[in-house]
Amino acid sequence: MSEELLVQQSTKQKKVKKPKSKARKIIEWVLFAIFGVLFAFVLAGNISGMIHRDENYGQSIRFGVGSFIVLTSSMEPEIAKDSAIITYKEDVSSFKQRIDNGEEINITFANILIDTDFEPDTPEFKRINGGTMVVSNQVMTHRLKEVHIDESVEYGKGRYMFVATGINNEGDYAKIGQYQLFTEAQYLGVVKVSNAFLGKTFNFISSPIGLIILLLVPAAYLIVASSIDIFKAMNEAEETNSKTNNNSSGKLANLSTEEKERLKKELLDEMIKAKKGDKK
Repeated sequence: MSEELLVQQSTKQKKVKKPKSKARKIIEWVLFAIFGVLFAFVLAGNISGMIHRDENYGQSIRFGVGSFIVLTSSMEPEIAKDSAIITYKEDVSSFKQRIDNGEEINITFANILIDTDFEPDTPEFKRINGGTMVVSNQVMTHRLKEVHIDESVEYGKGRYMFVATGINNEGDYAKIGQYQLFTEAQYLGVVKVSNAFLGKTFNFISSPIGLIILLLVPAAYLIVASSIDIFKAMNEAEETNSKTNNNSSGKLANLSTEEKERLKKELLDEMIKAKKGDKK
């Protein structure tokens, strides 16, 4: 057996995996915590939206928050057609006082034909009867104009009667009375944000594809981080082997004849013991 092999056998060291840095551990924990909380929130929101879908005319209202796309120009220039809006289902009991104080409330609702004999003697309601009350059987967003309250009616069955209208007075919108009449049962939320990018982003992360991506992002991070660790370990192994080979000649030269003979004997003894063990 060559003396070089003896030296390599005697100088071989166990490779110890380097521990991750404290900063990297913190980053990983924070990253997984953020994605975990976000995933749990979105999943819980989707479940809540599905459970209460029938109560909201087929719309997914998650923890009171809904997202919709404006299909018409009736709210221009404030809300352009094809914009995305985010709504929040506020308590309707404060609406009357708020609009009486001059606040503008853009309200989202299911525009369906309701069975009611309600006919308030007000200018806004007379404009409905004098024009055309549009019933689209779709979700709409218009400006809240009037709130009428009948305390004798149970909540959810028409205690609150709302009159809403579009704000666009241009073109065909100026020729029709674009008013709607609905109750708290058809109410879906108050517009809080009108922004195409935010709305589409919210819809995306709430979709099945969005949930999958939320899972794939941390998984992709693990794959990349693990690949980097593997490549680093391979490079370190190559460097160690290269240094060992380069230094073997020098180490042989430094060993005395007695040390070389001792190494040979130790290695041969180990090989004999191993063979005896295999025979047993």
